[in-house]
Amino acid sequence: MFDAQRVKNVIIPAYSLLASKIDSNMLLDPRIASIAPRLLTIILIALAFGALAFLYSFVGFFSNEINNIGTIGVGSLSPQEIGGHFLFGYVVALPTRNLKMCVLIGLMALTIDADHLLNAAGFEIQSRMGHSVSFAILSSVLIGFIVSQIFQKVSVWNEKMPTESSSSRIEKKAVEAWNKLLVLPPEKRGVFYLFLSITFAAFMSHIAYDVFVDAEASFPLLAPFIFNDFFIPQIYALRIEGAAVLLVYLSFTTLSKRSA
Repeated sequence: MFDAQRVKNVIIPAYSLLASKIDSNMLLDPRIASIAPRLLTIILIALAFGALAFLYSFVGFFSNEINNIGTIGVGSLSPQEIGGHFLFGYVVALPTRNLKMCVLIGLMALTIDADHLLNAAGFEIQSRMGHSVSFAILSSVLIGFIVSQIFQKVSVWNEKMPTESSSSRIEKKAVEAWNKLLVLPPEKRGVFYLFLSITFAAFMSHIAYDVFVDAEASFPLLAPFIFNDFFIPQIYALRIEGAAVLLVYLSFTTLSKRSA
């Protein structure tokens, strides 16, 4: 059952921690006018993750179990639900002190609920396929691969960029915006592992919040191999969140040292 006071007691300290951890240089960047392309890139990655969750929800057609959790999930997009998922995702990246990474994981923690859309559209299938471990692994690999491939092409494109025509200036700005999103130097393998970790952490933070606010939270963790829902006790909510924080922090610091 949703306990508003309990969520409030977590959100207020988390917000105080958030305010103390944000790198002020990011907020006071004199090139703040170029933030739009960076935000667009972050949104596109989050939407790509949501699209994968939606596509994976079709796995529910292979299950003999039917539930309406998806309909309830979409209908309950309250400020607490949206803010809670975003905050849990945001907090995961706080130790990195990177604002863009915090926002990205927060948005990805929200878009995973696209796996409810088929149920919301009236299809009587088992929902929450995107809340399975198999989806977490598959989507993490795919997002890491896609981003690393795009980054590699953009890097080559930047090296071959011609003289400063009006179109090339626009292209150069786009490349610079992309480079700012990626917090590590342009090493394809590093980018892959970084975004693999980010994606898996976003999945973990989403599960953590669902467990935190629902004492009876259960998920088809082993789908599509076993479609039964598995109950996760509420006591594990913050432990899962902590594991996600540790995953991102270790990935970030390890790759930073290697690229130093």
